[in-house]
Amino acid sequence: MSEFPIEPASGQADFDKIKELVNAEFQVHQALLEAGIPTFVLTWPQETKQPFLRLLETLKEESLIAYLRKIDGKIVLKITAKPSVKPSNPLFNIAFLIATVVTTFIAGYFLLPPEAGIDPFLAGAIFSVSILLVLGVHEMGHKITANKKKMEASSPYFIPGPPPLGTFGAVIMQKSLPANRDILFDIGANGPIAGFLVALVFSVIGITLSIPGNMPVDTTSMPLPISWLLLIKGLSGLGLVPTPVAPNNGLFMHPIALAGWAGMVVTMLNLLPAAMLDGGHVARSLFSGKYRFVLTVASVALLLVSGSFWVMAFLVIFMSFFKHPGPLDDVSGLSRNRKLLTVMLAAFFVLSFPI
Repeated sequence: MSEFPIEPASGQADFDKIKELVNAEFQVHQALLEAGIPTFVLTWPQETKQPFLRLLETLKEESLIAYLRKIDGKIVLKITAKPSVKPSNPLFNIAFLIATVVTTFIAGYFLLPPEAGIDPFLAGAIFSVSILLVLGVHEMGHKITANKKKMEASSPYFIPGPPPLGTFGAVIMQKSLPANRDILFDIGANGPIAGFLVALVFSVIGITLSIPGNMPVDTTSMPLPISWLLLIKGLSGLGLVPTPVAPNNGLFMHPIALAGWAGMVVTMLNLLPAAMLDGGHVARSLFSGKYRFVLTVASVALLLVSGSFWVMAFLVIFMSFFKHPGPLDDVSGLSRNRKLLTVMLAAFFVLSFPI
C-alpha cells in the first residue's frame, strides 16, 4: 500500500474527516494513525461488503482508497491515497492488432494443402477473422466486466505469433484492484465463459464445414477437446458431418474449426486455478493460500502429464512467484450464486480439455 500523504499541520483535521466517513459505515473498535496511514480496527462480526462499497464511492471524492484485511486475527481497514493510473496508448493496441492480423493470415494461408480445395488467400482471411473474433470475445468479456464494475483496464492487446495459430492469444491490463471477491470472481470468470461459448459456436460451424479428402500418409492428428468428441458424435448422428472419402479416409479441418479448437484450448488453459490466470482469479476469490497452493501444484502436474503443454507448465510456475494482490476488500466472502457458478466453470474446463 502507498503511504497516505498528509502534512503535519493539517494531519489531525484530515484524519478526523476520514474517521467520520468510516464511522458512518462501520462499527470501529480503534482508530489511529499508523505510519501516517489512517487505520481502523473494526468491531467483529459485522456486515462489511456493502458498507465497504459505499465507503469507496465516498472516498473517490477525496482521491482516496480503502483496503480491508484480516491481520493477526483483527479486521483492519486502511485508507491511503488513490494510486495514479497511467493512461493507455491506443496506438500500441492498433499496432499489435495489425501485426496479429498479418501473422494469423499467414498461418491460415498455409493451413490447408491444395487437396483441400480452398484458395489459400480465402483460408488465410477466414482463419484470421475467426481466431481474432474468438480471442477478442474472450478478452472483451473481461473488459466489459471491468468497465461495468468501474475498474481501470486497457483495451485488448493481441499478441502475434508463429504458425500453426499465428498468435499467442490476447490480454487486457488491469490497472486497479477489484473492490471485493465478487468482482474479482466476475473479472476472472466472464472472459472464459464468453470465450467458451463463442468457441463452441465456431466449433459447430467448423466441424460441419470439414472437407473430405485423401489424407497424406504422414498426417498427424490433433488432440481433440472433450466437447469436440461429443459434438462430432452428435452432429454425425444428424448427418451434418461430411463423410470421409477413400482410400485415405479423412477430413481436413476448416479454418473456422481451427479457430474454435484454439478457443477451446485457450479457455482450458485460462481456467487453470493458478497464479494470475483467469482460473487463478476465481480460486483467489474462493480459497485461502494453502488451498490455492495445492491447486497450483495440481495445475502444473496436469499440464506436464498431458504432454502437450509443458511450456505452459513452466509459465505457470514462473507466474506463481508473484503474489496475487487480491481485492481491496479481502474480508467479505464470495456470494452464494458465484460459488454455484464454479460448477459451470469446472464443466467448461473439462469440456475444453484436449485428449
